[in-house]
Amino acid sequence: MLATVRSIYRQSKKPQDNFWNNWVSRPPAAVVVWLLRPTPITPNQVTFMSLAVFALAAGVLIGWRTHLGLVVGALVVQTSYVLDCVDGQLARYKGLASPVGALLDFLMDEIKAFLLIAAATVRLWLVSGQVVWLLVGLGGLVAAATGITLTSFMRRPEYLAATAPASPLAVTGGGPMPPGPGNARRSPIALAIAGIEQVGKFVVHYPSWFLYIAIANRLEWFVYIYLGAHILYLGRSGLSVLVRLGRPQPRS
Repeated sequence: MLATVRSIYRQSKKPQDNFWNNWVSRPPAAVVVWLLRPTPITPNQVTFMSLAVFALAAGVLIGWRTHLGLVVGALVVQTSYVLDCVDGQLARYKGLASPVGALLDFLMDEIKAFLLIAAATVRLWLVSGQVVWLLVGLGGLVAAATGITLTSFMRRPEYLAATAPASPLAVTGGGPMPPGPGNARRSPIALAIAGIEQVGKFVVHYPSWFLYIAIANRLEWFVYIYLGAHILYLGRSGLSVLVRLGRPQPRS
């Protein structure tokens, strides 16, 4: 059993993955995969189960408004994320990986982000009595949803084909460019932007740090930081689309 679990865990590790994934989430996920391997449970069913557990976490955050409730809610969020790791590992283990399964996983992740923003801001409103938190939540949901829509748009082959000649960023989806002769020595500004993008990716990956926020009992910090990252991404992506598609076309 231990040998199989270790093998599942090693196969699940990804290059340059973060500490939380490698040492906190993926080890228990490997155990769950081992438990599920002889069952008829499918990866897609695990994906839906992960969303159900996350919805429970949102309910805990809203309904149990003490410090302990916040920590318990964060632990349930972590349980949901472990299941999120399970579905992909189980799909690879059973040979059931598919493009539609990957899209379903992406969809569930975004629904969870919406749930967490809503639950966090509603909780802050109920605890503080300040209605401004509801406005922050609405604005945050708009920013996150718009950013996700932009991401889907920028990944469309039509957009990539229309913008690829303009900039290598269109090919890489806005992330750091792969090493090559054209970008082996990057400018300080490009390095700073790449560094900010890496920080942004860490912030958006809330399972890596949400539990710390809960232990510190500073949910408002999470809202400021998480929504701030979404707003910055929205501004960057929106400006990129505007510049690339909004420039005047040459006359024929």
